Formats: sequence, structure tokens, C-alpha cells
Amino acid sequence: MIVVPRPGGWADSAGTVARMGPARAGLVRNALGSLAIAGVVAVIALGLPRINRLMPAGRPVVAGAPYTVGAGVSVVPPGGSYLDVTKTRPSDDRGTALFVAGGVRLVVVVSPYRGTLEQAAGRLRRKITETAGYQVAGRESPVLTGNAVPGLRGAYASPGRLGDYAVFVANGLAVEVTASGPEHQLRAFIAAVKRCLRSVNFGGDR
Repeated sequence: MIVVPRPGGWADSAGTVARMGPARAGLVRNALGSLAIAGVVAVIALGLPRINRLMPAGRPVVAGAPYTVGAGVSVVPPGGSYLDVTKTRPSDDRGTALFVAGGVRLVVVVSPYRGTLEQAAGRLRRKITETAGYQVAGRESPVLTGNAVPGLRGAYASPGRLGDYAVFVANGLAVEVTASGPEHQLRAFIAAVKRCLRSVNFGGDR
């Protein structure tokens, strides 16, 4: 026999259980326990997949902490950004990481490379301009990491967005950093991009 709660709620049901004999009370408690377990199982089976679908692909980054992109290369992501785990691919000899802050996307790509810094910069410019509507703007300027690894930095434009890029070469690796977003957001983000560039670390620089 299963007791259906009266309008007074579960408090009345508890009283009813208390007035029953030990055997009947035990059966009722078992039935209520089974219902509770069934409810939990239903939440797990039906609710969690829905929650997972609603969760973003981003994982908040720890402020000020370096993130290893791949091949021992790390950067300190801009504060307030999150890591898009669906576009991030770390490995022992290369890696890609995408950080997002508002409408700004910052991508770091690490790959094996045996050419010069100038050649690496030319390769990155070609990658940018091969996308329809993307144009490199102005000349590149020298830039240094915090460990004095030299690089080249430039700017580009695309429909509705501006971009900033930099490339570094050391230890048989090239590190490409590109940031893009709506003009007003990227301009407000440039200081964070510069800090990120200075944080590039080859894990035993030069």
C-alpha cells in the first residue's frame, strides 16, 4: 500500500507513517525511498544531458597563470578571457589555443619551424590574406617577449573587424599570435594583447 500525501503535504504523510505498525511503516518508507531514487535517476538521465547542451564550450582561465599551448610553449592569457576547448589542441610538438573575451578572439598557434623570423612573418601574412576580405595593414614592427625573444608584429583588417598579429621563432618552433574583434573592442583590448605577447615563453627560451 502506497500512501498518497494529503493536502497538508509530506508532514501529514510522516504522521501517517508514525501511526502505522512497524511492518507497514517499513513498507511505506521503502516505497517512498524508491520514489526518491527514481526521481534522482530521472534527473540524471533527462536533466544532465540538457544541462551539458546548455553549457558553453569555454573554460575560464586562471588570472595571471601561464597556459601551455603545446611543445612546451606557454602564454599568460588575457584576464577575463576563457579558453574555447573545442578549438584548442595541445600536443608534444605543436598546439593551438583559442581565448575569447567578449567579441575578441585571440589565437595562439605553435608549430615546428626551421626558417627565419622574416620567413615566418611572411608565412603568417599569407595565411591572413588568403582569407577573402582580409588585408594586412601597414608595416611590421619589432616586438620582444619578456625573455627577450625577438618577434615581428603587425595589423590587419577584415570586414567589420580589426586584427593584430605577431610571430616569434626560437628553439625550432614558430609561435603565431593573432587577435581580432570589432574595432572598438580590439582597441580596448590591445594592452592585454601586448601583455600576452610579452608572456610568450618557449620553455627554456633560446
